[in-house]
Amino acid sequence: MKNKLKNLLIVVSLVAGLMGFMEAQVAVTGEMSSDITFGDTVSFGSPYTGLTLIGDGWELSTNLSDGDVNVEEAKYSWSVTDAITLTFGSQAEPYGIAWGLHRPSNNAWVSTPRDHSISNGVGVGTSAWGVGVQALYGNDEYWAARLSYNLFGQAVGFSTNSDDAQLVDISGGVSVLGIPFGYSLEYDLANEGDYWVRSTVTPGFVQGAFVLVGYNSNDEVLYGVGYNCSDNVRWSTELSGDGDTSIRVSYSF
Repeated sequence: MKNKLKNLLIVVSLVAGLMGFMEAQVAVTGEMSSDITFGDTVSFGSPYTGLTLIGDGWELSTNLSDGDVNVEEAKYSWSVTDAITLTFGSQAEPYGIAWGLHRPSNNAWVSTPRDHSISNGVGVGTSAWGVGVQALYGNDEYWAARLSYNLFGQAVGFSTNSDDAQLVDISGGVSVLGIPFGYSLEYDLANEGDYWVRSTVTPGFVQGAFVLVGYNSNDEVLYGVGYNCSDNVRWSTELSGDGDTSIRVSYSF
């Protein structure tokens, strides 16, 4: 009986210590989403369920797919100077602005305009006077880099990599007659001029509501509406050119 009680106390102490460490040293965020698509048939899906742990100089992000836990990024950073940072491990490639749009918390739309890429390697980032430079060197001598410039809330970027890709991106926001417009665009210079452009309109007279309008080089017109129910819950709808309608409800914490 004494041994059982002793073991129980040890387990409780370890769990309490771990929880205290997590609370003090690690920030935990996560999100989940559910989709309903109305077309020829009605289909249901859970496109993204993920968890991210962020500590002092490191980050581990995972998602759940088909019952398996997949690692998205597993990286740690070292600030060489106040302006230069080195990042090691599995990380998003510095190419365009599509990274993160697979996560519902970063994307007001139901669909994503382009797939994102993750690579293992060493990254370097620096910024000064509105100019940012990001680069990555990975396996098989693969490299990718992005040069960007930010001014008054508007950003322009140029990306390239060892596969001779060239991409221009523009993003930001403006206000027209007091109504905020957010926009984002990628234009592929090396792939027959493929592009996508998306805009989010946030009318102030309906607090929390937004309107979506998009277009791409495949002549697809996308549009929809959404509503931020709270800081954690959002729903959005998207109607594609082929007539399918998708509804997404997402939750983040």
